[in-house]
Amino acid sequence: MKLFNLIVLAGTLALLTTTAAYADEESDEKEKEAPKQQWQGFGDRRPGAGGGETEMVDVAADTASHEELEPLDVEFGRLTALRLRGDGRLLACDGESKEIKIIGRCGKQIGTIKLDFEPESIDVADDGTIFCGGQGRLAKINADGKIIKTADLPKPAADNDDEEQPEEGRRRRFGGRGNRVSGIAVSDRDLFVCSGSGWSMGSKSKLYRLDLDFENPKLLVEGLRGCCQRCDITARDGTLYLAENAVHRVVAYDREGEVLGKWGERSREGVEGFGSCCNPMNLCFDADGLLYTPESGMARVKRYSTDGKYLGLIGYVGTERFNRAGGLASSCSNIAIAVAPDGGKIYVMDYKENLIRVLQKPGQEQPECEH
Repeated sequence: MKLFNLIVLAGTLALLTTTAAYADEESDEKEKEAPKQQWQGFGDRRPGAGGGETEMVDVAADTASHEELEPLDVEFGRLTALRLRGDGRLLACDGESKEIKIIGRCGKQIGTIKLDFEPESIDVADDGTIFCGGQGRLAKINADGKIIKTADLPKPAADNDDEEQPEEGRRRRFGGRGNRVSGIAVSDRDLFVCSGSGWSMGSKSKLYRLDLDFENPKLLVEGLRGCCQRCDITARDGTLYLAENAVHRVVAYDREGEVLGKWGERSREGVEGFGSCCNPMNLCFDADGLLYTPESGMARVKRYSTDGKYLGLIGYVGTERFNRAGGLASSCSNIAIAVAPDGGKIYVMDYKENLIRVLQKPGQEQPECEH
């Protein structure tokens, strides 16, 4: 009887092993045959899924008007912001060395402006005057690189809801870098500054207007939703444009903070909307008044009219895309651009690799280099 039971048990185990092997083979075949479900900005992994390597999908890449060139040969400790001057020279902020690097028209560093704070945002007036902000500080610099004036952010910007926390808690929450100046924009008579608190998708920012000597501050808007204190702004023809990235839209304001219009939507599959968790991350105009938007996580640059009409894909650049971190962490990284007046060349900030990448229209003439 015992022998009979052993024979039955052995037969059952053999049958189970064969069935399992067949099921595995069948599952493998189905996996090979089944098309991968691809998510824009998340590769073939659904948002919120676990680890594992992902496949990034460059949606509509064949429609891009520009191609990627070699990155600029300039080293940075921590690249934080970009802006192109009227003479074609590029200004690039380095938070680690507390300086603005001046890069010539041929992509080589030709000068440096030293600061006493970590620069986070920068803009240039029509007369060449540079305005820069970071760590709760502002600086006004003339076209020759001489610092004219520095000042603290408006007092209400510093008195945020973290002020009551112990110093150690505030330092931990702000990463040791103080109140972020996430956006700065200059018009013919005003300076606009966006500043935020908190380091999450629920971060809130405030928009201020000052005169060009950092006097007469006025709070225009509060409660703006910019992920991790990133809420970029740019000004043109008396209108201020703000990238409210946590809600995937661009908002236009007059100088008093009144909303003139808003547009944009989240899109997982198409190219006309904004993908990933928090986009658009940055805004920049060309000389014709067309608005360019880079998207974090997808490393994608597009072009729109000021009222939100999609005008085409500029291109993708080779930044790190969801290879090591989770989907949300990888997608929420700062990306800024600087656009040549004719739109033929776009400089793209690769925050993770500390590189300035370049997108250029095929056939574009190379500029004359400084000697």
